[in-house]
Amino acid sequence: MTKKAKIVKEIKIERPERMKLSAEESIKRTKEFDKRKEKFIATIRQGKN
Repeated sequence: MTKKAKIVKEIKIERPERMKLSAEESIKRTKEFDKRKEKFIATIRQGKN
């Protein structure tokens, strides 16, 4: 039996430009991180596969 060769595609990852946040917005996001943490971790795990 022969295995089919996988097609490998090159992917270029581009990050969006950094947002300019006010001090208040930064604090707000830091406090709300616990609510978003699980989604954030799940996204990272999906990216590793």
